[in-house]
Amino acid sequence: MTKIVDFIKSAKKYGQGLAVNIAPPIITQCVHRIREQIVGYNAKSTTLLQPSEYSTLDGSIEVPCQVEAYLFCRDKYLKPTDAVLDVGFGLGYGLQIMAAKVVNSIGFETDVRAVERGCRIFEGHPRIKQVLLYNGEGIPLKDKTFDVVTCVEVLEHVEDYKVLLLEMVRVSKRLIFISTPNRRPEYTRWDGKPKNRWHLREWSYEELDTILQRIPDIHIDWNFLNGSWNGPFDCTSVVSKNTLALTPALMLDSSQGW
Repeated sequence: MTKIVDFIKSAKKYGQGLAVNIAPPIITQCVHRIREQIVGYNAKSTTLLQPSEYSTLDGSIEVPCQVEAYLFCRDKYLKPTDAVLDVGFGLGYGLQIMAAKVVNSIGFETDVRAVERGCRIFEGHPRIKQVLLYNGEGIPLKDKTFDVVTCVEVLEHVEDYKVLLLEMVRVSKRLIFISTPNRRPEYTRWDGKPKNRWHLREWSYEELDTILQRIPDIHIDWNFLNGSWNGPFDCTSVVSKNTLALTPALMLDSSQGW
């Protein structure tokens, strides 16, 4: 190990000496990455990023499967008269998709920058009433405030996801629509953790179903979004090897027959 570290130090020093001829930032970056893997992170040089530091505005793009999940929810579950709460609205395109059908929607988000942006772009919108900052734990609303609560690609980021699930059930009158990545081998590291560094965990269908079945007074309408990252997509009621996202609707028992 000592010889390897000495070699890395020598390589880094040599790379820095070629500042004019061989693009030193590339060399330095490569050496730094190798060093991280072999001798670990040094507190003075590198700080591990935490999920709480994530902002949806960093490299902000529309994620195709998220768009598809919102479209599916809108077309299958929403009524024109519904009031909808979108938990973790991010860039806001989910709110825009649902606002094409429902008369009243608001968004909650823990990302300060996303809320500031949302306030600007949705100011005066006739159907998107508010976008609000919240702490990611208790939802500051009375019981059964909204007909539908949506939560698309959020649970995998939340430390205490069980509290969030129960809170969404509490403030909903009829259903909670969830979308979260299906744990697939190509997106999973050798140690079982997601390759996406911002995800605290990802579930298989069986794992998520076990968690959701413990929530009282609901039944689950299971859906599965299938396809590659860029699509095309299809949504089925049976999980498959091509399932990209788990998209269940938690139906409140009191709303059966809606």
